Amino acid sequence: MDPSLIKSLVLIALVAIVLRLGLLVHQRSGANKPIHGGALSQALNLLSGMCFVAILPTVCLSVLILHPEALTFAGLTWHPILVIVVSLGLGSFVFALLHAIVERAPLQRAQQKAAASTARGWTEEDAKTSGL
Repeated sequence: MDPSLIKSLVLIALVAIVLRLGLLVHQRSGANKPIHGGALSQALNLLSGMCFVAILPTVCLSVLILHPEALTFAGLTWHPILVIVVSLGLGSFVFALLHAIVERAPLQRAQQKAAASTARGWTEEDAKTSGL
């Protein structure tokens, strides 16, 4: 098989794995703790999760299949995989930080609204609509 075809297939497999695992992490994250910041916050959470879950498949596929060649940078020998892993880790951190910034105000509003509804106690309307 042609090496360029193998690399293309590995890249397609990597993208498919990352998209599926990233979406799964995003869905479970939203199920455990709802996201209140809207579409931008949802997108940043998805990107952060995708960057995070991309690290292991990238390492495995690169080491086992692609065998990256070493390169010299600043007098040290680096494998491209190290640069990719560090970039994905930093990308995950940056997207998570941006998500936290976007999510902060809507989350505080949701928490204040929940606190206000519990502080007002049980009303007659709540009793009628509770079905008890």
